[in-house]
Amino acid sequence: MARRSLRAWLLGGLVAPIGVAAISSVALIAAPPAWSRTLALVALAAEILACATAHAVYRHLTDHLAVVVSAVRQFAGGRFDARLDETGPRETAAFNAAINAVARSVAAHDKQQTEALDEAARQRDRFHAIINAASDGLIFYDARRNVIAANKRCGELLGLTMHDLFHEPTAMLEIDVQARCDAPDTYQARLEAHFAHERTAYQDQLVLLRPRRRVLRRYSCPALNHGQAAGRVFTCTDVTAESDLEQMKSEFVSMASHELRTPLTSIHGALQLALMASGDLLPAEDRELLQISLASTERMVRLVNDLLDLSKIEAGRMLTDRQLLDVRPLVDEATRAMQGMAGPRRIRIVTECPATLPRVAGDHDHLLRVLANLLSNAVKYSPEGAELRVRTDLTPDGVEVTVQDQGPGIPPDQMDKLFKPFCRVGAQERQMTGGTGLGLAISRAIVEQHGGRIRVEPGTPGGSRFIFVLPALAEPAEDQRAVA
Repeated sequence: MARRSLRAWLLGGLVAPIGVAAISSVALIAAPPAWSRTLALVALAAEILACATAHAVYRHLTDHLAVVVSAVRQFAGGRFDARLDETGPRETAAFNAAINAVARSVAAHDKQQTEALDEAARQRDRFHAIINAASDGLIFYDARRNVIAANKRCGELLGLTMHDLFHEPTAMLEIDVQARCDAPDTYQARLEAHFAHERTAYQDQLVLLRPRRRVLRRYSCPALNHGQAAGRVFTCTDVTAESDLEQMKSEFVSMASHELRTPLTSIHGALQLALMASGDLLPAEDRELLQISLASTERMVRLVNDLLDLSKIEAGRMLTDRQLLDVRPLVDEATRAMQGMAGPRRIRIVTECPATLPRVAGDHDHLLRVLANLLSNAVKYSPEGAELRVRTDLTPDGVEVTVQDQGPGIPPDQMDKLFKPFCRVGAQERQMTGGTGLGLAISRAIVEQHGGRIRVEPGTPGGSRFIFVLPALAEPAEDQRAVA
């Protein structure tokens, strides 16, 4: 049976009786007096029927709206299982069906949202479990430098409680840590250096003296959200044991080197005197043994001197004579000194220096030693007849010096450890070139002592390219003498 519409109800129950009443009223005027009573009754009955129909429609609509309001209130309260009756007139049935469809859609969305929130809660719990299980301290700053996440290990390493980390203002936390570090005057500047590297990682070392001495390696990297900086993540690693061991090793090397230098110097002098005084009187075989002993002793003396210099630089006890230096004459002096080593192997050293470069503040002898070490390695590792290039440039970071060789190159997996003491590239090269393995370590220490950086890159088209950068002086400054 077809469903009647609300219009049909109105036409059948309201419009038709009104029409009958109207016709009866007209007929009553034109009809004979005998029919007047009958027609009046018909008109009255039609009007009563029309009123009854209008009242029924009104009651139907108000009852339906009351049901709809009740269902909508249940939806607003989070009960999306309520449903409206979809029977009755077509208009109200369609309206109820639309409301039910909205309820089903909202219920599905609510279910998805609830599941997403549950998954987010699980991910949050996993995140907290992971960072709290980490042996390193983790702390996350938002873009306004407020602490929004941290683990327990971070509080232990920094000497703070979790309540301090999350409820104390960040400025107060920084003041607290600053008061307990070994260099309070430079703490703020070192911390700002992390935040200044908005797009790159940065690392430094923090030494805390209270509640107990700790040496922390502090590493930070940016946190990005859709490519935009959203804060910074710090990790703090306790390297106290490694630092103490490194200190003990440096002290041992320094002490052993001091103890070895005196007897080695005596042996070296004695061998020189023996060869000079009676070398011609000795058999050729004995004279050759003395010469081998002298060469070995000289190598040991160089090793001891290098060890002493490295330990002094690392301990900050290497005296420096800071002056205003032009880099170009320094490069020329180093290349001239290297001609005696490069000439017999027909190796050409080509320099490329701009006519004008800013001056740098540095120790002449120490920077000359860096250039000598780099050029010496370049000559050793380059084949006969090769061409070495020494280039100086002005970059945004300062005055850059590049030494390009034509050697066999450096394996990528060894580039990171190349500047560590005693690191050499391959056993075959060690046998071919000799050396102590301390030259690059000393060079790095000297460059960093001057506020610069040194690195190595693959050469073009081959070989290796060693590059160091020194801060350029924008304005002339007075000569400085310092202890690094």
